[in-house]
Amino acid sequence: MGIPPGTDGQPDPKERSKAFRAVKKVFGFILRNWLVVGFGVACVLGYFFPYVAARGGIIRSEYSILYGGIALIFFINGMQLSPEKLKEHVTNWRLHIVVQGISLILIPVIQLIIVHIIIAAGGVSSGTVSASILTGMIVLGAIPTTVASNVVMTRNAGGDEAAAIIEVVIGNVVGSFLSPWLIYAFLPTTEEFDALRPAQADTLGPMYADVMKQLGLSVLIPLVVGQSLRWAFPKQVTWTLKTFYLAQFCSFMLILVAWSTFSGAFETGALTTLPKSSVIFNVFLNIAEYFFFTAICFYIASPPESLARLINRNVADSRLGSYLPNIVRRALTVRRMPKELVVAVCFCGAAKTTSVGIPLVAGMWSNVNDNFTISSIQVPVLLYTVEQVFVAQFFTIFFKWWLHRTEKGASDAESSITTREQGQISPSDKEDGHIGSPELINEGMLQEKRIT
Repeated sequence: MGIPPGTDGQPDPKERSKAFRAVKKVFGFILRNWLVVGFGVACVLGYFFPYVAARGGIIRSEYSILYGGIALIFFINGMQLSPEKLKEHVTNWRLHIVVQGISLILIPVIQLIIVHIIIAAGGVSSGTVSASILTGMIVLGAIPTTVASNVVMTRNAGGDEAAAIIEVVIGNVVGSFLSPWLIYAFLPTTEEFDALRPAQADTLGPMYADVMKQLGLSVLIPLVVGQSLRWAFPKQVTWTLKTFYLAQFCSFMLILVAWSTFSGAFETGALTTLPKSSVIFNVFLNIAEYFFFTAICFYIASPPESLARLINRNVADSRLGSYLPNIVRRALTVRRMPKELVVAVCFCGAAKTTSVGIPLVAGMWSNVNDNFTISSIQVPVLLYTVEQVFVAQFFTIFFKWWLHRTEKGASDAESSITTREQGQISPSDKEDGHIGSPELINEGMLQEKRIT
C-alpha cells in the first residue's frame, strides 16, 4: 500500500513545483521592472538614511552623482549616437519651438492659473495650502526640463534620444536665464506672499555660474568625448557598448540620481514639518499635472488629422496665409512629427529639473535667513522631479507599445499591399466577398499614405 505524498513529512512535489513557479514569476517581474524596483529602493534608502546621498552628505552627491553620474550618462549617450542624428536635430526649429514653448511658456502660464484658482478658492487663507508651496509651484512651472531622466526614458521607450539630448542642452541654457524673470513676473502680489518676496536679480550671478558649469562638465564635455571616441574607434566603441551593457548602466545611474533627489527631499525636514494637507495636496496635484502636461505634449506633437486640417485650412492655407512668406507659412503649418520624436517631446516637455530649480531657489531667496522657508519653497520642485521619474517609467511601457503597434501596423499594411500586387487573395477575403472592393483598396492606399 502506497503512502500518500506529504504524509511522510516530505513536501508534496506538486506544491514544491507551484512554489517554484511563483518565485520564478516574482523574480521575472522584478527583472523586467528592475528600474521601478530600483526607484523604490532609492526612496526607502532616502527616507531612512537621507544624510548619505543628500547635498553635502557622506558621498557628496552634488559632485559624485550630479556631476559624475550624469556625466557618465551623457558620455555613454555620446558613444551611442550618430553625429548625423545630432546635427539633424540641431536645426530642427519646429522641435525646439514645440518643446521649449511647452516647457518655458505654456506650463508656466498653466501653473500660474492653477495657483490663482487655489488662492481664489481660499486655499491659502484657510491654511489648507501653504503660501510657500504655491511659491514653489510657480518656481516649478518656470524651470527647464530635467537633465538626465528624460534622455534615459526616451531611449528606453524607443524614442529619439538624440532629439532629447539637444532639447536638454537648449532648455537648460535658455531656461537658466529665462526662469528667474518668469518667477519675478508670476509671483502673486497678495499679502500672504509678502514674506516670500525673492531678492533682487543681481544676486543670481553665482546661480548662473553653477548651472553653466554643471551643464558644461556633466553634459556637453562628456557628450563631445563620447562622440569623438565613436568617430575615432567605431568598432571598438560598438563592441564595448554591447559587451558591457552600457545602455543599462545609464538606467542604473538614473536610480542613483533618484536616490540623491529622494535624500534631498527627506533631509530638509520640510516634508515632515509642513502641514500634511499641503504635502498631500502637492503630491496628487503633481501626478495630475504630469499626466496633463504629457497629454499636451502628445497632442501638440501628434495632433489628430482632422484638427490639423481644420487649423491649416483657416491659418496657413487661408487666403490671408497665402500672402505670407513661405518660411512663415511652413512654420504655421500644423503637421504630425515622426513617432520617435513625439516620444522625445513628451519626456522633455513635461519634465522639470532640480539641477536648476534647487540652486535657483537658493539664489533668488538668499535674502531669507530662514532655511525652513527656503526648503518649503523647494518641496514642490523635489516632489515633482521624484514623481515624474516614477510615472515616466510607466510611460515608457505605453510608448513602447504605441511604437510597436505602429510598426506592426506598417508591416501588416506592407504585406497586404504586396499580396494584392501579386494577385494573391486571402481566404477571409473570399469568404467575406470583399475581393477587390473599393473599400479595401482605399483602405490600403490610406495606410500606405500614412506610412510614408
